[in-house]
Amino acid sequence: MTQTAGASDGSGRSVAVAVAGDDAPRGASVGLWGRRVAFGVALVAISFALDPWAWWVLRNGTGYDHWAEMRELLAAAKFLGSGLGTALIAAAIGSLDAWRRALVLVMAVLAAAGAAGVLKVATGRERPSRLDQPPGQERRWSFHGPAQGLTHSPYQSFPSGHTAGAFASATALSALYPPVRPVFWSVAVACGVNRVVKHQHFLSDVVAGAVVGHLVAWWIVTRPRVRRWIRPAAVDTRMRSP
Repeated sequence: MTQTAGASDGSGRSVAVAVAGDDAPRGASVGLWGRRVAFGVALVAISFALDPWAWWVLRNGTGYDHWAEMRELLAAAKFLGSGLGTALIAAAIGSLDAWRRALVLVMAVLAAAGAAGVLKVATGRERPSRLDQPPGQERRWSFHGPAQGLTHSPYQSFPSGHTAGAFASATALSALYPPVRPVFWSVAVACGVNRVVKHQHFLSDVVAGAVVGHLVAWWIVTRPRVRRWIRPAAVDTRMRSP
């Protein structure tokens, strides 16, 4: 429940300050969470079926081989999913806005990176770039488990860590700055496209990374305390009637 408290703005006028109470909505419902997970699993399943054609479609659809600006744009988008990118964006938010809001971004990205890292090791999927396999002819179902995933980077393809970080960033930043959310999501998608056209990941790796990054970050930004950090108390400066 939201409570309203009276306060003075320094000139004798009363203002109403909205304060989030402890019984504010406790994040998303179990039903909504379940629907998001189910939708994400369905997207990953579909992406596995599209893996053989994804590289060709995205590489040609973006004009990657003939459009230098597109290559630069996709390479820059990868920055959103990197540790350095997260640190710099968080520093900017902390210095220009509030450090607690910057902490929301850092927590979301670190948690998503941890979840993606565990899955990488557990699945041990072979990267499409290993042994210079021709696009479309890779060993798409080559999963070796922790025996390879724990120690060898070429067997840490599923899910894409950069994409997980990018979508975690987009989810957190969209909660912090809703009017700019189309930009954040566009950059996150571009990061995922970059990983496919560079032949570093399968489409299913990227989609799984996007689902993991979004779900983990979404769970964090819907926690009651974090919600209060994201949306500080609003102040109504309209003068009350005498």
